[in-house]
Amino acid sequence: MRPQRKIQAVLATAAVTAAVAGAAVTNTDSGAQPDKLTIAAEFADASPLVVGNDVKVKGVTVGEVAGMSVRDAKAIVTLKLDGSALPLHKDARATVKPVSLLGERFVDLDRGTASAPLLNDGDVLPIKQTGQATDLDQVLNTIDDPTGQSLAALVTMLGQGMQGNGANAQASIKALASSMQDTDGLVKLLGQQNQVLTDLVDHVQPVASALAADNGKTLGDLVDSTRQVLGVTAKNQEGLAASLAELPGTLSAARDTLAELTGTAKATTPVLEGMRPTTDNLSAVSDELRKFSESADPALTSAKPVLERAEKLMDAARPVVEELRKAGPGLRGTAAGANPLTAQLTGNIENVLNFFRFWAMSTNGWDGLSHYFRGQAIIHPEEITGLLPSLTGTPPPPTIPGGDKQSPRSPIPGLPGALGSSGLLDTNSLAAPDGGVTGLNERQESGVLQFLLGGS
Repeated sequence: MRPQRKIQAVLATAAVTAAVAGAAVTNTDSGAQPDKLTIAAEFADASPLVVGNDVKVKGVTVGEVAGMSVRDAKAIVTLKLDGSALPLHKDARATVKPVSLLGERFVDLDRGTASAPLLNDGDVLPIKQTGQATDLDQVLNTIDDPTGQSLAALVTMLGQGMQGNGANAQASIKALASSMQDTDGLVKLLGQQNQVLTDLVDHVQPVASALAADNGKTLGDLVDSTRQVLGVTAKNQEGLAASLAELPGTLSAARDTLAELTGTAKATTPVLEGMRPTTDNLSAVSDELRKFSESADPALTSAKPVLERAEKLMDAARPVVEELRKAGPGLRGTAAGANPLTAQLTGNIENVLNFFRFWAMSTNGWDGLSHYFRGQAIIHPEEITGLLPSLTGTPPPPTIPGGDKQSPRSPIPGLPGALGSSGLLDTNSLAAPDGGVTGLNERQESGVLQFLLGGS
């Protein structure tokens, strides 16, 4: 690669670096500009300008000089611009240039970089962003008598040196033709990247100043630190290579993990949305809990003696519980044996309760002497006729439907005759020796009453 191309590559790299650095420190636009804009520009010397001179952008008239004043030893030039001059940025430049050799001037305006913030109505361009073009008379005024004599001597010496060397000069020019073309390209590239290079210098200058502080000690420390980092990296080169080899697998696993986290986040979103009403009430719930805790403090304080007393009671009950634990196996067997009885009582609980109820009803009366037993007997007429004797003889045994005959009943002890179906209902047998209505004597009537009441 030729030196010229190396220079172009270096400049291109510097331009990219400057562009990135400029983008990192550039602020965003403050907003859209109005259709018309009036700004001011500070000049160290604006004497050729007069009110009414044109303001141009790339040769196109976009406004005029609206006013001129002096403030703090600086010329303040007011520029009234129309919409064709927009957009204008904070880093815009204003240069006073001649229209012709007759001395008329105009203000050449450079809009600035597109990444810089926009100018607002009434903003001022500082003196570092303004200037004047060099006039021909200023160039000629620099050539005084000593300078003219030196220039004449230089031309004379060049003429003498070129005398007889025209062929050599022509060969040299031909040899330098390609280099001059590359140089021309370099100059054009530098001209196109002039603003980028300016920004690069502006951004590199603070860094260079910081590195040059303390007679280069900061730069020396930076070089030492860099040397140590490079040394450690060289020692761990194998480990670094192994880590770089494992990096693709790690990135793949991380990608899968992030995908799972994305699915988890999507599944969690409805749950969190459902929890939002509850979380909104957490403040009220916490206030209620605080009030409850404040109210519960006295109760908890007074509960301490109760807890101490309960602890003493539990200590006293511990021996009883130990004894009951020893009797547990036996009680388990007893309970198992009582299960059938309990089941029968539970299934027949109504009859059991009726027994106790009827027994209480039968013994809940008394008279002047003592308690008496009250019973209830349901007697069918057939039972009465079967119990009382017949006065005319022994009746035939009763017949059961179907033709079978029942065995005769045994006579009641103390009663004459046999049991029959005629009994008391037989009006023919109502006559008794003592004239009783039942046909029985007093002793027989007493025996019947005892039999009905459950006696023997």
